[in-house]
Amino acid sequence: MILVVFLIYLFVLLAVGLACTRLNRNLSDYILGGRRLGTWLTAISAQASDMSGWLFIGLPAAAYLAGFSILWVIVGLLVGIVFSWLVMAIPMRQMTEASGSLTIPDFLESRVGRGKFPAVRIVSVLIILIFYASYIAAQYIAAGKIFETIFSNVQTPWGTVSLTYHQGVLIGSIVILAYTMAGGFLAAAYTDFIQGMMMAVALIILPTIAILNLGGFGELFQAMQAANPTSLTITGGKEGMALLTGVVIGSLSWGLGYPGQPHILVNFMAIRETQKLRMSALIAIVWAILVMYGAAALGFVGLAQYGPGMTDPDQIFPLLSVANLPPWFSGVLMSAAVAAMMSTVDSQLLVAISALVEDIYVKLFGGNPEGKTALVLSRAICLALGVAAILISWRRTDVFGQVFNAWGGLASGLGPAVLMALFWKRVTSLGLVAGMVFGTVAIHIWGDSLTVIFFAGLFLIWLFGQIFPRKI
Repeated sequence: MILVVFLIYLFVLLAVGLACTRLNRNLSDYILGGRRLGTWLTAISAQASDMSGWLFIGLPAAAYLAGFSILWVIVGLLVGIVFSWLVMAIPMRQMTEASGSLTIPDFLESRVGRGKFPAVRIVSVLIILIFYASYIAAQYIAAGKIFETIFSNVQTPWGTVSLTYHQGVLIGSIVILAYTMAGGFLAAAYTDFIQGMMMAVALIILPTIAILNLGGFGELFQAMQAANPTSLTITGGKEGMALLTGVVIGSLSWGLGYPGQPHILVNFMAIRETQKLRMSALIAIVWAILVMYGAAALGFVGLAQYGPGMTDPDQIFPLLSVANLPPWFSGVLMSAAVAAMMSTVDSQLLVAISALVEDIYVKLFGGNPEGKTALVLSRAICLALGVAAILISWRRTDVFGQVFNAWGGLASGLGPAVLMALFWKRVTSLGLVAGMVFGTVAIHIWGDSLTVIFFAGLFLIWLFGQIFPRKI
């Protein structure tokens, strides 16, 4: 039954992708949907593409290991979400439309004069490609672990089915590549909406049922305390500087990632009317609160039910789903988990495609954005990047750490540049390039210092603007 439900879900996604194919008349339609998204579609699509398979796999695993101290991460993310919607969304929509920008690299270059210093465009494109390959791989890892856990010894009319981790990676990647290559941004937006609603339902229902089956919150907290004495504290058993830097600042720094995530920012650029962004913001924030606290609750239940010795905490969600729900319902929730992964990958693939086609093929080499060559090239790049991510994901690792590395790279490499381009009129080409290069190099050397690197990037862009005020 689980397999049947899941196959129906995959068929629906492919059908949506094919239906959206006829809406792609040119490159603008393919990579930004012609800027015609509605209120709910923008809100749910943006947040679904934000959360990824990390929400179902990485966050419950982190909550299992950290206990209540994981709430610092959730607070940091919520602050970032609120800031991006209430502070960045409207100026991003207005400024990109005024400059005719379809991508973040094009927007950055438009702020300092197109064609004057192409390094702005080239460096930002390279940052997107480098970190998106790793980010997409994290989603494939999540898919592989879900399929491996759920589709083990499943009885079908054709015999017993047992999927391995690597087979799960291949199945998830093939479906995503198929509907993204076919339908472009609108296919990603519509499927993200479906997936986002499924994610919310799954992360409200499953934790509720699991906690009730344990006997309620009292029994949950008692079992957590017995399994890990520090799990009910927000300090994680740390104190002093270890608490401040390792738990509080380190966790809150997740919120700094939002200005540098192009797969989220493009949803702001694509909404039909800017006056609808406030309502979209409210919907997005409420949705994020529900799903993140639901995901954390799964980690707490996992600690209470399975104890502190789990070999792979990334499997908490599928294990709890099978243990607490009938097979058909478990199949629905497994679809929601894979939906989380797919909703991020399709958006990231489209951002990477647009970076290469719009920013390199069209802007640098003078290609025709209205011609069929651009669409064919877009689909070829989608396939190539998807294959590269499969190769990275072939080596099994933890989802939380993989996502944090990619998230931090985009945050430090692009975040300060995007903020300064939005809010500082005197931003310069040299400043943007210096900030992006510094952030990308520094995060590889000091990966645990995202907060310092982020603000140092802002300062560096400002400093270059003071020393070299000309927009060369």
